[in-house]
Amino acid sequence: MCISSSRMEARIQNEVQAEMSDETCSSSNLSSIISSSVSEDHRLFSKLGLVRLNVDDEEHVRLKHRLYTSIGSLAQHCSVEAIYRNMHSSPSGRASLESFRLFLKATEQKRNGNANVVNGWHGTSKDGIRRILSNGFGMNGMPEDGVPQGFGLYLYSEHSAVESVLSSAVDVDGLRHILFCRVILGNSEEVPPGSRQFGPSSEKFDSGVDNMQSPTKYTIWYPHVNTHILPLYAMSVRVDFHTKGTQTESLRKPSSPWIPFSSLITVLSRILPPSQMCLVRRYHSDYMEKKISRKQLIFQIRQVSGDKVLISAIKSFQDKQTKSACPSPKYSKN
Repeated sequence: MCISSSRMEARIQNEVQAEMSDETCSSSNLSSIISSSVSEDHRLFSKLGLVRLNVDDEEHVRLKHRLYTSIGSLAQHCSVEAIYRNMHSSPSGRASLESFRLFLKATEQKRNGNANVVNGWHGTSKDGIRRILSNGFGMNGMPEDGVPQGFGLYLYSEHSAVESVLSSAVDVDGLRHILFCRVILGNSEEVPPGSRQFGPSSEKFDSGVDNMQSPTKYTIWYPHVNTHILPLYAMSVRVDFHTKGTQTESLRKPSSPWIPFSSLITVLSRILPPSQMCLVRRYHSDYMEKKISRKQLIFQIRQVSGDKVLISAIKSFQDKQTKSACPSPKYSKN
């Protein structure tokens, strides 16, 4: 998914440049600061029942790739410094997990077996993660900037992670922190921009969304925030417009048979074993960070999957596109 809105990119860029204007560091000093801050976070998060994932683990590669494909072109300005899995091993963590399970079952019973469980991103701060994992989600009130959509806790859909990055606070080390959560939506209703709604409009609904057809923003009402949201991972991300995106390439669509990388990876994930998909996602993440060129990415994917599989994937995608473009035949009743 590509982010075409220049407003989003400009907003992050202005924030980062404002922070960097008062301080300049050599690359060695910056490296030392990053290492120190991540180590400090590691000690803090370990006490909260979080386990840091190794960068070579398939789980780490998958989560990093999921974030980058969600934020699109902003990936070239981002680097994932650390990913932590929530083990729910602390007393509050175990209570949170048990509450989520109970309310998942209750929502399924209330909504004819469909609890409508989705993934969601929540931007916060390092202290926010500490408070959430220790005491649960609190009441933040209406947002100071942006347009409110109800008096509740906001999360963003799996394909709208850029919003969670925008809403996260930059700490003294220049890191942003986001949570990847499972969310019980139940039966959702559309909450219009500017709404001051503070709960479901009727017993028929459980949560709010910004758009019923293609929701990107979820509103979980405050009575439900600690029973309908389960934090699974915490991610520490750095946004830097000074050192990223040094490579530039044409965005012109290839004239030969082609398939978007996101669609290609979806097709390949049904064919290739996890170990090979881990490599494919790693190379694609490097490409989105502008560490390698498109040509290098294609070469690496060919090496991993082989040309036969790639040709088959492209043909399958092209056939599906052709079928979806053709209108269904209409039959008249005689």
